[in-house]
Amino acid sequence: MSRASSARALAHLLWPRWRAAANAPRSRDGRSWARLALFGALGLAFMVGAFVGARWLFSLFLEVEFLSELLIRRLLGMVLLFFSGLLVLSSVITAFTTFYLADDLPLLVSAPVPPARVYLARLCDTWIQSSWMMGVFALPIVAGCGPVLGAPPAFYVALPLLMLPLTVLCSAVGTWVTLTLARWLPARRTRDVLMVLALFGFLVIYLTFRLAEPERFLQPEALPNLVALIGSLRTGGAPMTPAGWVVEALFAVLRGDWRAVVLPAAVLVSAAGAAVAVGAWIARALYLPSFSLAQEGRASDGWRRRRARARQPRFPRGPVQALVARDTRTFFRTTGQWTQLLLVGALVTVYVFNFRHFRTLSETGMVSVTALFFVNAALGGLVVTTVAARFLYPAVSLEGLAFWVVRAAPVDARVLLRSKVRWGFAPLAALSLTITVASNLIVAVPAALVAASAVLALMTTYGLTGMAVGLGATHPRRDADNAAQIASSVGGVSFMLVGLGYLVAVMSLVGWPLFVLRAMAQGAATPLAEQAWAAGLILAALAVTVAAYRVPMWAGARALRRRED
Repeated sequence: MSRASSARALAHLLWPRWRAAANAPRSRDGRSWARLALFGALGLAFMVGAFVGARWLFSLFLEVEFLSELLIRRLLGMVLLFFSGLLVLSSVITAFTTFYLADDLPLLVSAPVPPARVYLARLCDTWIQSSWMMGVFALPIVAGCGPVLGAPPAFYVALPLLMLPLTVLCSAVGTWVTLTLARWLPARRTRDVLMVLALFGFLVIYLTFRLAEPERFLQPEALPNLVALIGSLRTGGAPMTPAGWVVEALFAVLRGDWRAVVLPAAVLVSAAGAAVAVGAWIARALYLPSFSLAQEGRASDGWRRRRARARQPRFPRGPVQALVARDTRTFFRTTGQWTQLLLVGALVTVYVFNFRHFRTLSETGMVSVTALFFVNAALGGLVVTTVAARFLYPAVSLEGLAFWVVRAAPVDARVLLRSKVRWGFAPLAALSLTITVASNLIVAVPAALVAASAVLALMTTYGLTGMAVGLGATHPRRDADNAAQIASSVGGVSFMLVGLGYLVAVMSLVGWPLFVLRAMAQGAATPLAEQAWAAGLILAALAVTVAAYRVPMWAGARALRRRED
């Protein structure tokens, strides 16, 4: 078959997706357009904020004149390497759905379509679903160095052109892993697969963190050795990686050296094309056997059946407890859900273990203990927000098309949402307390601030839990293939942005009262007026938390009732 015929055949496979995307605006009503505009504005605001923050950070590097370009190059390489690892992991997880669990695959595989062509079509779907993070998160950060370094307009044109083959390369590598694993570990038998993925994700994040070598910049006694520092910055990057090729090409554009642009850009584009070709070759050999294996089920083990028969039934007390017990059983029976707790545990361990490096900043007087307290509280809140987006935001959507069974029972929508909150609050609170309290103890924060951090962690977890469940119920996606797809949707990203805004508001309100609390703990005289103002701000933070919990829960219950009418 000629290349033109192959291109037409591939276009036919992609045509239904394109037509669905083109017809989507026609099916939207006024509310859908309003929600789309709101979410688009939030995403654009986040990108602008990331751009402004990156520009401010890069402008600080200019103070070290002879090291500024080296520092910026190293940081850009770290950012691109980190997001490339995340994109590979996201592509691996997404490819299990697009290649093996999509509803239209039985018809497509039974048709006379070569596996390589199916691979190319599904690679496009995987790339679209997983590569958006590079455009939303990494692209504004990299673009932030442009105004600082006086980049020409060609820099901003070359940046997306270089990011495109990088994302294609990462998505193709992710599909390699998926095709290889699915050949011996069926997609529906995901327990072993996701355990491997959890380990793989832990290794990617940990190696990226270690390649950054942050301890070198946090040891003041090493700074006088300027020659060694400059040498480490020159050789500590990743020139033989796709992220290094992008950085080399971008800085060549900054210098106006177009001859130097050709080599890294050509290598990057060639590597992306080669990755796609290798993926098609792997698909020819492995896709059809692995797809056949993916259709097999897995019966329960005999010891599990005997254990279930021997267990005495326990009747729940009320509908909330019954729903919580059902969600707990469903969670641990779904391998794709509970195995991701391994990855969460690994990330928490790495976070707490490496937070000890920040103690050097406090010991040298560069950052106060109170500032470290707020940094830890903000980072802990960010972790809780991310975990809530992954596990609690999809909670109502995961009821699926059988949601009518729950609603047919005499259970109000508020009771259903409260059961979701009760199911998720305790694990999230334990996670938040572990992160904040352990990190504060590592950096030797005073006991009063440690107690305050525990109270603040519980308060923000309460607000974020209600916000995740409530917002997830306003626009449930019961036809989604997996929870990760729901969490990475526009609604999931919007919840994370709103959650971050809530954290900023709470931190702003409790900031000054914590200074007053620390002064009182040290025995300093505090006027009654300051104590009254501090109490008022704490009450305002509590009011914001209650509103962050109740308003989304009310909106979610109202949306569920409307769907019944």
